[in-house]
Amino acid sequence: MNYNPEKLKKYYEELPHGKPRMDGIKAAIEAADQNNDVPFRIFFREQMCHESCYYGDTMYMMVIFPEMLSIIDKYPDTPSTQFDSAYINALDHILWIYKWLISECSSFYQISMKDCLKFFEDYKKRSISFGYNLKPYYRALYHFYNFDDEKKAEAFYKFEKIPRDANSDCKACERNTEIEFYLDQDNFGRAVELSKDIEDFTLRCGDYWDAWLRMKISFLEYHLNNCMFEEATEIAGILERKINEKSEYQVWGTIMNCYVHTKPGRALRVYKKHWKDLEENTPYDLFNTSCNVCSFWDRINRDGKESVRLQLDRTMPLYNEDGIYKTKDLFNYYYNRAKDIAGKFDQRNSSGSYMEILAKSLDIARK
Repeated sequence: MNYNPEKLKKYYEELPHGKPRMDGIKAAIEAADQNNDVPFRIFFREQMCHESCYYGDTMYMMVIFPEMLSIIDKYPDTPSTQFDSAYINALDHILWIYKWLISECSSFYQISMKDCLKFFEDYKKRSISFGYNLKPYYRALYHFYNFDDEKKAEAFYKFEKIPRDANSDCKACERNTEIEFYLDQDNFGRAVELSKDIEDFTLRCGDYWDAWLRMKISFLEYHLNNCMFEEATEIAGILERKINEKSEYQVWGTIMNCYVHTKPGRALRVYKKHWKDLEENTPYDLFNTSCNVCSFWDRINRDGKESVRLQLDRTMPLYNEDGIYKTKDLFNYYYNRAKDIAGKFDQRNSSGSYMEILAKSLDIARK
């Protein structure tokens, strides 16, 4: 069969997001490698990074991205393909995707602190050498230092002061970072003011709802963390109807944890429908999910419901054939998972912040 990168691209784009499309892109990568088609060796890997980051296993992006760097370092003047001609050359496109990688360093305790900072430093050097400023660098560094309030704030203020350039993230993404920061600082008024352009869709990112969903999730978490359960429930109800297929918006654990204080029956229905989705995340997302779900089961158990009937399958470690589960056992399953992940992140970060988050989540559940 003759090698045709255009047909390979058309083929995998017709496949469903997630593993099917990733398998299709993998076949395209193998074909480009066999034909030493350098522009498409890079382009198909960029496509894989996008698919794995937003719809599949994000860890795969962390593995395949260094392959792209190795190729571009060997062929530094590689042009863009006709499908990414908006970029100056292949390196320009890679720098854009590099932002996704450094933003995801905080999501994997498996990546050592040394390697995380090495990625950041390499991105910094490449950006400067290409003539770009460091606004995206400090934005990513702000998210990375979620375990260190001082370094986190320092990175944010540097990000905020630097003007935008051609490599900056979209305005809506930057605005959501500002909203998140001011909510974290308990400056609710400032966050609301900043959210107006996203609320009325003047500022958008990617698909129509993307920036709006990110903004709503930030406010959802703020209300929950401040025990404003009615306000959190209102946002949870809106989100439940609007969540799309991208993994970053699948905040079912947080939604359950909001509902359990006001609509426990609805919270349980969410768990029954989405329990399997709660098993498929990056370690960082899995930690947050586990915190929320163990808090949910803790609340259910403390409210006097000792057992519940669930239709789980054998992929769930607690599976039993009669379908009756003790709520205490369900709490222990998610709590122990959250505690295990927290310990690994805290060890990587030389911090105790993740265990503190878990303890706070349980404190809120007992309000």
